[in-house]
Amino acid sequence: MHKLFTSVCLMLFDALSLLIALYLAHYYRLMLENIPLFSGYKEDVVHFFLSGLLFVIFLIINFSLGLYTKRNDFWEELRRSYLAAFLLLIAVVMILFVTKSTEEFSRTFYILMFLNLLWLMPLGRVACKKMLYDLGYWHINAFLVGNADQLKKLKKDLAMNWYLGYRSVASITEAKIVFIATREMDVETLERLIHNYKRLVKEVILIPYLHNISFANSEIIDLRIGRMSFINIQNQLFIPKNIYIKKAAEFLLILVMLPVISVVMLLIALVIKLESRGSIFVKQQRLGKEGEIFECYKFRTMHENSDTMLQQYLKEHPQERVYYEMYHKYKNDPRLTRVGAWLRRLSLDELPQIINVLRGEMNLIGPRPYMLKEKEKIGGAMETILHVKPGLTGLWQISGRNELSFDERVELDVWYIQNWSLWLDFIIFVKTFVVLLNRRGAA
Repeated sequence: MHKLFTSVCLMLFDALSLLIALYLAHYYRLMLENIPLFSGYKEDVVHFFLSGLLFVIFLIINFSLGLYTKRNDFWEELRRSYLAAFLLLIAVVMILFVTKSTEEFSRTFYILMFLNLLWLMPLGRVACKKMLYDLGYWHINAFLVGNADQLKKLKKDLAMNWYLGYRSVASITEAKIVFIATREMDVETLERLIHNYKRLVKEVILIPYLHNISFANSEIIDLRIGRMSFINIQNQLFIPKNIYIKKAAEFLLILVMLPVISVVMLLIALVIKLESRGSIFVKQQRLGKEGEIFECYKFRTMHENSDTMLQQYLKEHPQERVYYEMYHKYKNDPRLTRVGAWLRRLSLDELPQIINVLRGEMNLIGPRPYMLKEKEKIGGAMETILHVKPGLTGLWQISGRNELSFDERVELDVWYIQNWSLWLDFIIFVKTFVVLLNRRGAA
């Protein structure tokens, strides 16, 4: 009964989102009427609802994408919501084309409707799920079994992610679903657990023991007669097609962002020059694609006599050497200027790397640009990491930054390369701004 109630609530909120999107599109279209190119708009908004057909199509699309039957985290549901909005726009275009009504209906109106849905639908679903969660309708009791380390992380993730709605319980009798963490579990034990729990609950979810591999982009080949499945796993950023898609997407994004970035960089350069003597930029040698060395640009954040200041400081604070060995950063760096410390907290000192991106030496999003002396420390991951261009931001930037050890950063970079997708880049790009505003893991 809870499942039906939550599905109906989500449908109502999606319909409301579409209704608001249509009225806002109508309002915006009226505002454009004074522009000669957009004149001739019919003001009857009901005319554009296609007699309710639009709402039926929208809900059918959402249902087919699992938006009422499956539980996903926020980012996966956002992807599906965007796809639903796009498919609705395509459906409208097809209806207008088949009925030969392209001149009768405003195409601008439906494009505005689509743009409105991109923010209204996710906002409505967050509001709906939060309401259901607070009322106790969005909870599903989950029983967790398996490897202790995996279970500890899983419990923490489920507790933090209310959007999924899974709640860990101590007894299988209370549970509606079972999670099995499979690491260090032999096949016979796993098969026995699956067999036993499938009799008690409707769903059994396996947590793979391969924690560095995401199966989202994997190809599953099912040999039905042979009762066997193959899983095809590739390093996604080794595939030429993906490299070209990434290049094209980043080029368009940089084209849009460049005017704003240029103004911000100009203001920062002025502040640096006013505060202390020295150059505005510094250049550091970094490892690029295939190990090629390039000059990486950064804003100057240190005093001119920084080396002398550091040596004196390390004599007085030897514990800083230990901290540097682990994190490749100093906890309290005496070399920093006041502006420099502020730039590092916000990671704005790395903004000039946009020059390296424009020169083709870096990507907008990718692995860290490693220093030359770190090459040996990368270890067995070096071939994978140095096969792609480093990025101005990346998975390491949104996952803790300076709270991460060097080995953890390397692990994240390998995971990113193996499991890349355009949607993953979008998430990293958006979350970079969130992390910078929260200053999580800042130096």
